[in-house]
Amino acid sequence: MSEPVFPPAPRRGRGRVLRPAVLVPVASMVVLGVVDLAVPRSVHLGPLLAVAPALTAASAGPGTTAGVAALAVVLQFLLGVAREETETPNTAVQVAAVAVISLALVLYSRARTRRESELARVRAMAEATNDVLLRPPPARLGPLRIGCEYRAAGEVAQIGGDFYGVVRTREGTRLLIGDVRGKGLDALDDTALLLGAFRSASHLGLSLPGLAAHLDAALEWSNGQKGAGEDFATALLVDVPDAGEDVLLLSCGHPPPYVLRASGPEPLEAARPAPPLGLGALDPDAWTVERYAFGPGETMLLYTDGVIEARDDDGAFYPLAERLALFGGRDRDRLARRVVEDVVRHTHDRLADDAALLCAYRARD
Repeated sequence: MSEPVFPPAPRRGRGRVLRPAVLVPVASMVVLGVVDLAVPRSVHLGPLLAVAPALTAASAGPGTTAGVAALAVVLQFLLGVAREETETPNTAVQVAAVAVISLALVLYSRARTRRESELARVRAMAEATNDVLLRPPPARLGPLRIGCEYRAAGEVAQIGGDFYGVVRTREGTRLLIGDVRGKGLDALDDTALLLGAFRSASHLGLSLPGLAAHLDAALEWSNGQKGAGEDFATALLVDVPDAGEDVLLLSCGHPPPYVLRASGPEPLEAARPAPPLGLGALDPDAWTVERYAFGPGETMLLYTDGVIEARDDDGAFYPLAERLALFGGRDRDRLARRVVEDVVRHTHDRLADDAALLCAYRARD
């Protein structure tokens, strides 16, 4: 198998990025030079030329920063020549000061550029990994139209533990959404395990309690292999039969889904939720299936806690129920995308946790 090809990190210092990174600092040096020659000799503005490489280092690479820095050092020396102060220690000290500050700024620009390149590669790798694990389901499965969204949190794209899956069964469509405890490679391992077990069990004809027990045993086995018994995952298992107008739901400690009805959004609260997957031994008889109405023209939304725990600048949680009441109308199969975009706006693009959403719209006949 060929290795995946990740997009190269963005390169700075070319094209439209180069122009403001150079023109603004150069203009500032010209202004400072003119003013320095106009003020009395007792006032020395030359050392302020270090502002130019500082501005450049904030947006350009080390090569461009070094070029602007060299120009600042040369200009500082020329100001000393114009003032006829080259033989005084004052000019030498000022030139040395600008040179030292400029060198530090070049090193800073180099470190920042490397960090940005590394972040871009990490994000590309995380997105590629999520694309492999969270394969988008078909847009249409039986009477359902499916939509899904995943949004990673933070500047550093850590691989999170949010996951979803959709498979066809003999009677209809089966949905899964969940959230593994933690982040990083351990969470990725558990996510891959649960999704693989979910998909491989689709042909076994398991009931929802049987599937929950199967996933719970898989995660418990994984904990034993790793010598740790603390990994678990909240999950929601949903069966949507092709025939009829209802839905079967089994909650393993996961936030309840919403159904958007003509009367408004309704949460499908589990009367007796089971323990999270991996902790089923705490209550082995808790695999309880509950039935709810789910008719044509209605949309069901499944989500992870990164949605309802998203906060704005004032610390207010995202009001999912209130927002869903405003999202009625057309394109219900695109509800997941509308919600995640609204959550991002609520947090001003500063999600503290990953968010996964899965929606199913039962089309009218």
